[in-house]
Amino acid sequence: MSNRLIILILAAVVIAGVVALFIFGTQKSGTQLSGNLSFWGVFDDSATMQPLIDSYKALHPKAKIEITYTEVDSDTYEQKLVDSLAGTNPPDMFMFHNTWLPKHVNKIFPISADAMSLASFKNLFPTVAQQDFAPDNAVYALPLYIDTLAMFYNQDIFDNKGIALPPKTWEEFAKIVPKIREVDKFGRITKAAAALGGSNKSINRATDILNLLMLQSGTEMVASDFSAATFDSSQGERALNFYTSFANSRDPLYTWNESLPYSLDSFAAGETAIMFNYSHQIGFLKEKSPFLKFRVAPMLQPESRQQDVNFANYWGLAVSNKTQNQALAQDFILYMTTNADASKKYLELSGRPPALRSLISQYAATQPDLGIFANQALTARSWPEVDNAAVDSIFSGMIANVIANRLPANRALSEAASKVTDLMQRRAR
Repeated sequence: MSNRLIILILAAVVIAGVVALFIFGTQKSGTQLSGNLSFWGVFDDSATMQPLIDSYKALHPKAKIEITYTEVDSDTYEQKLVDSLAGTNPPDMFMFHNTWLPKHVNKIFPISADAMSLASFKNLFPTVAQQDFAPDNAVYALPLYIDTLAMFYNQDIFDNKGIALPPKTWEEFAKIVPKIREVDKFGRITKAAAALGGSNKSINRATDILNLLMLQSGTEMVASDFSAATFDSSQGERALNFYTSFANSRDPLYTWNESLPYSLDSFAAGETAIMFNYSHQIGFLKEKSPFLKFRVAPMLQPESRQQDVNFANYWGLAVSNKTQNQALAQDFILYMTTNADASKKYLELSGRPPALRSLISQYAATQPDLGIFANQALTARSWPEVDNAAVDSIFSGMIANVIANRLPANRALSEAASKVTDLMQRRAR
């Protein structure tokens, strides 16, 4: 990270430590947790959160605790949160995306080391959570769950094509693409083997898939001092070329183009055999196409790998640095995320895979579909995106430039890295 960002983080830690010392010093002298808290979230409604709030309050029957949960629309959540935190009535706690720390670290109180040591955090959660929420030996947020990319495949199409088992590696996958893909006499795709190779315009989670391929290839995404993007390397170019080959009509792997229906709709309609996505799409597919016969398999890995690498996308909980009741807010999010019973209740109500290591092992053994996503959290990795929304747009544009033949892969990669570097340097000023 840049020196300026490191100074900012250290300052936040010092300030939070002083406040925490005062608060917890008072608490130890006999003051009971009490107060009113506001809690903002996204994707989860009150039916999911209220039972957990009630169970927390039941643990403190003599305390006067009120916690008000507000679900905010996902399309406007981040901007409304930023505006609220800059205003006069900010939330005390809020859901915090796993990519947000580089751009929103100055908006949260780190968890008190007395309440959650880094060693405890590592013992409770997979490595990716430390990369995202505790990169500088301070814990800034706690994961509610951890979702990962996996492979969704149409069982009927596989059966009709004589494919008994789903592929496990990218090399196996490449071999079955020509067998599954269907084209008309003009060479137009009538059934896609996989939603792969396009930009965000046509493929849901396109840039996440490319990020995964880069990480699997060993691409160093940013410099160790967070001064520049470094993914414009031979490994990065190899990953980009492999990804876009599936949208190149001159390539034997051709199976997708930007004029096809959006990937989620195409898969749901049975017109695409494979897509790569997160666990929450299971519910979407069952609702949209109740008769679709699909299954989930682990994410593809390189054949030459020494260890699996997966890609995570999830939300955690953070304490606002504007709260007047840090002790209570911190205690509540610790309950929500580290108490196994509370966490399990949340997962049952939300239908998401776990973040706690202890629950990951349970889900892997007992949940056929969610267990796949849960187990992959142990090998998930990430990188510090300076601004996740901006990086997502830059990566999608990079893909679009390559598949439209506007730029060769090496130039598109170089331009994208330059744009991300510019974001990083502007953030450090």
